[in-house]
Amino acid sequence: MADWRALLDSEFDLFEPITLAQSLVRIASVSSTKGESEIARYISNYLIDHGIRVQWQEVEEGRANLVAEVEGALGDGPSLLLNGHLDTVPLGSGWHYPPLGGQIIDNQLFGRGACDMKGAIAAMMYTLRLASLFSHSMYGSVRLVLVVDEEKDNLGMKHWVERYHKEGDVLDFAVVGEPTDLNISLGHRGVAGFRVKAKGRSSHAGMAEYGANAIYLAAQIVRGIEERSATLKEKTDADLGSPTLNVGRIQGGVSANVIPDFCQVEIDVRTLPDVPLEELEQVIRSTAEEAAAARGEGYAIGMEQSVPHLPPVKIPRDMKEIDILARSISDVPGEMPLFAPFPASCEASFLFSAGIPTVIFGPGRIEQAHSADEYVSVTQVVAAARIYSLLTLRFLGGE
Repeated sequence: MADWRALLDSEFDLFEPITLAQSLVRIASVSSTKGESEIARYISNYLIDHGIRVQWQEVEEGRANLVAEVEGALGDGPSLLLNGHLDTVPLGSGWHYPPLGGQIIDNQLFGRGACDMKGAIAAMMYTLRLASLFSHSMYGSVRLVLVVDEEKDNLGMKHWVERYHKEGDVLDFAVVGEPTDLNISLGHRGVAGFRVKAKGRSSHAGMAEYGANAIYLAAQIVRGIEERSATLKEKTDADLGSPTLNVGRIQGGVSANVIPDFCQVEIDVRTLPDVPLEELEQVIRSTAEEAAAARGEGYAIGMEQSVPHLPPVKIPRDMKEIDILARSISDVPGEMPLFAPFPASCEASFLFSAGIPTVIFGPGRIEQAHSADEYVSVTQVVAAARIYSLLTLRFLGGE
């Protein structure tokens, strides 16, 4: 059996993943802008220059996913998917460093998308290049799928999954390169949203006794949700975290001198496999109904789901691919294979629903995503490139 670590060391260039990450950061690829195509073009040119087959999947006019693949010369075997998204959130304000500068300061690469997730994409690009060098000793294939619109409506991933089913394709394992601080995340919580409408009766503020203040009802609902949220921590999943309810927005009233007859509360919901959406929906509904009943005549509530449910996903720790990933992490100096929940949600849910066991693993800390002065550790980008490469070579090399 090949000593993949030694073979990788003989070819690995520490600087190339860093240079690639800097170049990607310097391309503005805000979701739904032409930058999505510009960054896809840059990545395509790099891969094609290294003899790697590239395909564009048009999602809608002017927007396309990028799919690249390296096939092993030894014939049929396992298939690995490396996945990321091409788009970023808007540049935003409050930066101390140019958001498109790609500057490296104190071992941190700064720029919009550096953490979410151009550092990981650079590592994956370099992994495909290295896989192409060793393809003569590999079975199966490694595929890179980079999608558009992850930061908005997931149109790119939905399109790819539809094509995947239509073509009868089969992939054995997937890695989504979202920032996990190089910890192994076996999945993520589900996410949904609800809108609660507190209803009252308007009147002049000088005669408040004739009205029913919907904002007061909404405030009582908010307090009730906060109290009930505290009890959800008792249902923690070691690999995913706790289910949560979070009031993120409240709107109501027309003027300070008018008793408001309407106030709306928007609630983010995070679910677990063992704490389904229906259970958390009932917590919200009963809290709102009890608050309205306690306030008495003139008060009522309405409720609707405002964000479709992206289900939770989780794969078992004892998969052989997780073992290979853990060993590959151990082979990078200074790194240890640690398991940690991924606090956000991501497109792993779509891959899992397509029947592909999926792990979340990438450089960077999720706290940096979408922030001003977003950055990723240069050391982690290089480490991710080595880990993705070792995982690929070992998985497709017969281990």
